[in-house]
Amino acid sequence: MNIYDIAEKANVSPATVSRVVNGNKSVKEETRKRIQKIIEETNYVPNSLARNLSVGETQNIAFLVPDIENPFFSKILHGLSDTANQYGYNVFMYGTNDDLAVEHRILDGIRKENVKGMVIIPISDRDQGTIERLERISKNRIPIVLVDRDIYRADFDGVFSDDCEGTKDAVQCMIDAGHKKIAIVAGPQNSRPGRERMKGYEKALKEAGIEKREEYIVNGKFKENESYEACKRLLNLLDPPTAIFSSNNMTTLGCLKYLKDHGMEVGKDISMVGFDEIHELNCTNIRLTTVCRPIYEMGCSAMELLEYNFKVPIADGKGKVIRRTSVVKTKLVVRGSEKLKR
Repeated sequence: MNIYDIAEKANVSPATVSRVVNGNKSVKEETRKRIQKIIEETNYVPNSLARNLSVGETQNIAFLVPDIENPFFSKILHGLSDTANQYGYNVFMYGTNDDLAVEHRILDGIRKENVKGMVIIPISDRDQGTIERLERISKNRIPIVLVDRDIYRADFDGVFSDDCEGTKDAVQCMIDAGHKKIAIVAGPQNSRPGRERMKGYEKALKEAGIEKREEYIVNGKFKENESYEACKRLLNLLDPPTAIFSSNNMTTLGCLKYLKDHGMEVGKDISMVGFDEIHELNCTNIRLTTVCRPIYEMGCSAMELLEYNFKVPIADGKGKVIRRTSVVKTKLVVRGSEKLKR
């Protein structure tokens, strides 16, 4: 059964059925009871999307992530969804697979759908195609909140972490342990996390008076397989590093896999510090020093920013007066992997 079948049985218009389903009191009592009786007899269940369209509202939130396999994004989704549930919203996640063409296609589709707001972790902060699409979506009065990654010169609200300072603390930890040959498996430099973590690495070396060596900087693209190869390049140098900073959790996994495949141990053959926790390591004997941040809370904050924008909508033809951003602090959890056992 659909709304048109109900309307035909009740000898009324579909609009009248819609008004009854949506609780509109303008329908005559006799007509309302007749329609409700038919609904009960046929076990009709209103389609929520159709209902939203009929009343001009939706409770759907779109969430775009570059890598659905990365537990970091799942943790963001957890916080986002829990907070959305409190407000009665539904969250739909889309994976872009770090492919700009896919990101563009999904954004084109979302612009035509009935969504209330969007949370996005963009692939690149300077891709003009994505920027233009987000601006078009925003002009349709659909609020957008960025998480973790920024958009160049955008006025979208966002939730970020202090990646530069967190990385600086991590590298300083290895310097304090006596290391001078410190490498980094970096992330994409067209993203805020990639650049900020590189900046923190360079800042720590400079303040310690340690010369930066270009051969010790290898891009793992925040991917496990690419980071495996990056670790291989570093450890096959004629003068390999004694310590490695891995720029995110997938980078850490790639490096650890290479070490395992080649019979090497963290803290014995090489020192290592990572960015973002990997809870599965608690089931191993690897005690990795890690830069941690409140990931779940970042998802919660993103939804709170969206809710604020729902309550304080942008006037037609006027841009945002103030960009609201939240920057969470990181914390270095020291477990000893920054040292080499002698």
